[in-house]
Amino acid sequence: MNVLPGDMKLATELYECCYSCLERALMELKRDNLEEADRWVDEFKHCKRDLDELIRKKEEHNKLVQLVEVMKERGIDIAIVMRKGNE
Repeated sequence: MNVLPGDMKLATELYECCYSCLERALMELKRDNLEEADRWVDEFKHCKRDLDELIRKKEEHNKLVQLVEVMKERGIDIAIVMRKGNE
């Protein structure tokens, strides 16, 4: 899973939640209980949205790392840039 190392535990839990919700929704659908199936689909969407946010956070991190690398290649000292930004 493409998330930050510190987010891996939560991401795994959210992934398992997504899987479980879909299984429950299917089970309720097979029982012709559409209202309960819909409730589980909504819960899946909630877990999936949170998982997508962790993935987006990792992508943003990767972009920042890439930007720092480009700046280093161009001879820009990121530490100086950071100090100037805090003045």
